[in-house]
Amino acid sequence: MKLKYLFASCILSAGLFSSCADEFKDLNSSEGDISTPNIRFLFTECLYQFEPMDYSAWFYDFPRLGIWGQCIVNPVGNLDSFNLITEQGSTGSNIYDTLRMINDLRYQISQMSDEDKARYEYIQYLCNPLAVFLAMGDSDMYGSMQYTEAEMARYGGTLYPKFDTQAELYDYWLKELDESIKYLTTNKISDVLGSQDFVYNGDISKWSKFANSLKLKLAARLINKDKTKAINIVNEALSSPAGLLESAADDFIYNRGRTNNHWNNNFPHGAGHDLLIEFMKENRDTRLLSAFTKNEFNGAVMQAFLDQGKEIPPYIAENAIIENGVFKGWTGPGEPWVRYYGAPLKIGAGLDDNNKWIFDPTGLLFQLKTSAGGTRDYEALSMRNQELVKGIYDFTYPDAPDVTPDKDIQTTPWYGIYFSAAEVQLLLAEFKLLGANAPKSAQEYLTEGCRLSAYVYDKAAELNQVPYYSRTCVNDPFDATIKINDTMVNEMLSHDAFKLTGDTKSDLEKVYIQQYIHYIMNPLDQFVNIRRSGVPMKNSALLPWEDFSDLQDYSILIPRRFKVSEPAPTDKMKDIIIEAYKAQGFSYGTDNADPDKLNSQRVWIDKENPQFGEGPKL
Repeated sequence: MKLKYLFASCILSAGLFSSCADEFKDLNSSEGDISTPNIRFLFTECLYQFEPMDYSAWFYDFPRLGIWGQCIVNPVGNLDSFNLITEQGSTGSNIYDTLRMINDLRYQISQMSDEDKARYEYIQYLCNPLAVFLAMGDSDMYGSMQYTEAEMARYGGTLYPKFDTQAELYDYWLKELDESIKYLTTNKISDVLGSQDFVYNGDISKWSKFANSLKLKLAARLINKDKTKAINIVNEALSSPAGLLESAADDFIYNRGRTNNHWNNNFPHGAGHDLLIEFMKENRDTRLLSAFTKNEFNGAVMQAFLDQGKEIPPYIAENAIIENGVFKGWTGPGEPWVRYYGAPLKIGAGLDDNNKWIFDPTGLLFQLKTSAGGTRDYEALSMRNQELVKGIYDFTYPDAPDVTPDKDIQTTPWYGIYFSAAEVQLLLAEFKLLGANAPKSAQEYLTEGCRLSAYVYDKAAELNQVPYYSRTCVNDPFDATIKINDTMVNEMLSHDAFKLTGDTKSDLEKVYIQQYIHYIMNPLDQFVNIRRSGVPMKNSALLPWEDFSDLQDYSILIPRRFKVSEPAPTDKMKDIIIEAYKAQGFSYGTDNADPDKLNSQRVWIDKENPQFGEGPKL
């Protein structure tokens, strides 16, 4: 019986398939009739796929790196599990979606006539720095990776691409950048991209600068591996006709369009480390104002606490002017500086009663009652500013519990500043101290780098409409914006933390601290910088490395890379992957996440670097 129904089903299916074939025979196209893709649009897709820091990286990877690097603290206090890795984000695989599109673009150009190739060939040389930028970040935490043979199967390449060692990768990336620089600076190019290039709008000179400046990022990572080679790379970049990113107009500012908001999801909050926040406040570092958030104890909230007879956190109250139960304003540095406070990073600090006014373990200290019997909680600490890295973000200005909230619900797209002239200048300050043939003094590079860095953060705040940038809370007459000006920047630069003295080690520490602060918006670059510089440094008089515990030395128990795992038995790449792990000396079995192994089993560029907190190697 079942066979009869099965036979009938087969006949019916055959009829349907025949009918479909007849119906669509006039719509189907032969392979020869399919048009080739538009190279301009293909390049835009390459740019669109460019994503160094997606949501999963900000959710899993970067909170860890921020805590390990002593930039942020868990809002409830650091736990003794802070150095353990569980889930991991996209770091290590960001290149492949973009590389797939780049390889297709290269292939399509290779199939063109000589006439069309002459017109479009330059576009593939714009792609090289994009690929290098992404792959460098992927390799930072994993070492060897699939690159030269990756995403090439459809063009006759292998389905089993090899792992290039990190040494091979750096040589290959330098070769790719040099090829781009040579082509873009020696050929007369008539741009066809225009607005399809939504980063530089078809400005070839800026793409040349971008490619040439990326060599400095590679050199920085090599400085302790092979100082001579690193300095030679820097000298080549300095003498290149391409030039370097030198002003804000050259910055690599990324925006996918007016309706693209990157992503909306929240990622784990991180409170600013109190030593970092205080260092930036003392030096009136304007980057603090947008890198971290104002706390919620504004004038209106201060008065509400007084009205309800609630105690105000002591460190906030000491800067307040209060007369007869009325809040009259701020003493000390005043707004906006008095609204920034960080947290201690010691393991267990959140459980210490001495820190109750920081972490509020009961959840009652920073709470007010509403007239309807509800409650309203307020944040006393400054958090990493999430609006710098994600898009649409509705913000409610803090106010008394029963006041109609003042909201910022403006819809704005997201802008990311991935590479800047500020970073270039700060790297040149370092390289000048280490012997590069740079035309200016280290002090000149440091000063200009910090000035530009201040305005990078200001620009990011402006473009992303960070709360308080250009408007204040309507119910707080004491509130102030975080928009900066030359007077504020000049005051920042007047402090000794920005002035070199001629002592190489001391000067290097000052430069590395400024690089560290500049990289707050890019936690991976910040962590790599800590790893190679040993700064923050133990016993520093400026910004010291702080012990996570008084009971043991965690500097040897903080991972310096991410864990790798044994591939599944059915993975066709299993043998190739395991061989790559073994070649690097990486554990990949049950002990793959042991913090001591992730500290000692380092990637190639990290092997000669100082331990956390040890300071620069001279």
